[in-house]
Amino acid sequence: GRDARLGASYAGQARPPLLVLVLGETGRSGNFGLNGYARDTTPELSVRKDIASATDAWSCGTSTAASVPCMYAHLGKDAYEKRSADYETLMDVLQHAGLAVLWVDNQSGCKGVCDRVPTVSTSATPTDPTWCADGKECLDDVMLQGLDARIAALPAEQRARGVVVVLHQMGSHGPAYARRSLPSQKKFLPECTTSALQECSREEVVNAYDNSIVSTDHFLNSTIGWLEARSASAETAMVYVADHGESLGEGGIYLHGMPYSIAPDVQKHVPWITWLSPAMQQRSGIATACLQKDLRSRRITHDNYFHSVLGLLDVQTGAYQPAQDMYAA
Repeated sequence: GRDARLGASYAGQARPPLLVLVLGETGRSGNFGLNGYARDTTPELSVRKDIASATDAWSCGTSTAASVPCMYAHLGKDAYEKRSADYETLMDVLQHAGLAVLWVDNQSGCKGVCDRVPTVSTSATPTDPTWCADGKECLDDVMLQGLDARIAALPAEQRARGVVVVLHQMGSHGPAYARRSLPSQKKFLPECTTSALQECSREEVVNAYDNSIVSTDHFLNSTIGWLEARSASAETAMVYVADHGESLGEGGIYLHGMPYSIAPDVQKHVPWITWLSPAMQQRSGIATACLQKDLRSRRITHDNYFHSVLGLLDVQTGAYQPAQDMYAA
C-alpha cells in the first residue's frame, strides 16, 4: 500500500472523515439482541434505526493472536495462513495515504498490527474511578475519556485530511466475564463470578457473558454519541467487528482458541455493526437502509475487512480489491 492515495471525495472537502473502528473482543453474534437473540442484551443499539448489523459474519481465527493480524492484512484467511512473508497492515496503508491514525488499546496489545502508528494503552494505568473501579483493569468506555486530546496530538496536516481511530476492546474476554460489566449493567442474574467456569452452572456462565454484551452495547452506543457530537467538524462513522467468538459450555467446551477446522461455530460467528452519519452516507454513497437489507442475507468474513475500510474511506491503492469490499455494492 505504499501507493495509497486519497480519492476524489477529499478534493475540497468541507469536513474531513472521522472513522472509529471498534475492534471487539470475544463477541458471539448469536448473543446480540439486535441479531435476534431471545434476550435483550443490546437495549441501546436495538432502538436505533440508523445501524446495519450483519448477522452472517465470520472470523479469520478463534483467538486474538490469529484473527487480528489476519483482519488487518490484505491477504484474506487462506493466503494469510500460507504467506511466505509478513506485510504492513491496514493501519500502515491508511497512514501511507496521508490520514491521521491512532490505535487505543484497552487490552493486551495489537499483535503487531499497530507497531508503526501512534498507539496508546488505557489498560496500562487504570486510574479512572468510574471505568477502572478495581484499579486493575478498565471497562471499555475509558477509551472515550480524553480521546479528543489524543487526536489533537496527531499531526495537524494529516488530521485535516481525515482521522481513523481504532478502539481495541477488553469486551467479553473470559473467563472473568463478571468483571466486564458495571453493577448497573447486570441484567441477568445470578452470574458466575469465578474464573473456574466449570464450577458454575451453565446459566450462571451465560448470564455473566450476556451482561458483558450489555456493557459492550452501552460502549458502542456511547461511541456513536461521541461521534454525533463531533458532526459539525467531521463526517463520522463507526464500524464494530469482533475478533472471534466464544464457547460457553456447549458440549463441555469453554472459552476459545480451538483449531479453526474443528472449532464450533460459536467461536467463529461474530457481530459486525456499521453506523454511518448522514454526512458519511452522502460522502461514501452508502445508504444505511440499503446496507441493512443487504446484510440480512449476505455472508461476510474478516477477509472483507481490510478492503471494506479502504472503500469506505475512498483510499485508492493496488492492494484494494473491490470484490472484497462489502460496502461497494
